[in-house]
Amino acid sequence: MSTYDRNTEGLALVHQFADEVKGRTFLLTGPSPGGIGAETVISLAAESPALLILVGRSPEKVQTVIDSIKNVNPSVKTKFVQADLSSIKSVRKAAQTILDDPEIAKIDVVINNAAVMATPFELTEDKIELQLHANHLGHFILTNKIAPKVVAAGPGARIVNLSSSGHRYAGVRFEDPNFTEPGSYSEFTSYGQSKSANILYAVALNKRLAARGVRAYAVHPGSILTNLQHYVKQMDGARLAALMDEAAQKVAGKTLAEYRAADPHKTLQQGCSTTLRAALDPDLVEEEGVFLQDTKLTTDPKAVRDWATDPELAEKLWKLSEDLVGEKFDI
Repeated sequence: MSTYDRNTEGLALVHQFADEVKGRTFLLTGPSPGGIGAETVISLAAESPALLILVGRSPEKVQTVIDSIKNVNPSVKTKFVQADLSSIKSVRKAAQTILDDPEIAKIDVVINNAAVMATPFELTEDKIELQLHANHLGHFILTNKIAPKVVAAGPGARIVNLSSSGHRYAGVRFEDPNFTEPGSYSEFTSYGQSKSANILYAVALNKRLAARGVRAYAVHPGSILTNLQHYVKQMDGARLAALMDEAAQKVAGKTLAEYRAADPHKTLQQGCSTTLRAALDPDLVEEEGVFLQDTKLTTDPKAVRDWATDPELAEKLWKLSEDLVGEKFDI
């Protein structure tokens, strides 16, 4: 495949990079049925990975994805690890389960896919704003704790964070990440903060791991109709229309109608392709950038905001994240 674009499909990339799939171990969070994560691991199964580790909340829901994997390739081994990414205790337990498992000697690719979007204001049991916790901090703890097994995979290992064009809506609110200021919370400002954090986290990981051959990327998969829109669908119609128009202006400088005309919804196969290129393409390291959309790396400031790629802000986020979760990480 000589070119990549918004129509590139995930399964085509899995076949193209079959040597980067066969015999390797992949970990993915958020493998919900009908979502991008499920489509990603089901596609990977076609070229015989050694192990697919699926991290999610519901064993019953993930079992349907495991069944789909087995339908594609009965020889692929799977492991389910239960975790609620919005609970520090739950994520620490999941990470320890992975570290203690002798069958998981190494992890070649970590795909931090799980997310919530545009939730009503909520603090988790750890007194952290929900979207920042579930979308960034849960992955921050999990990935940092299992980093020894990623490093053990040797040069070529990857960490892929699912971000969004929504990061263009807002950067990280370093002075008030939990929206304690009265009236400061809005669903998309919170989502934008968490998605900017996903990119900054990849920048910070590269500073720490690139010299050991591990590279981190953040990806915008595109707009795909999945359960991610659960909370959006529950909003009052008039308020939703106003919020979506405002979001389209901030993210793309267009009305929602103009945005949709220029960037229509993708299929699940188109949606998982950007993740899979970030995870598999060995030549990506020769290109500049940390952020991919439409299956291509880009440094275009219209596509990826400076507040999401600035190395100093990445270090500031690392420290803020350690403070919020109450744990230091030296990886």
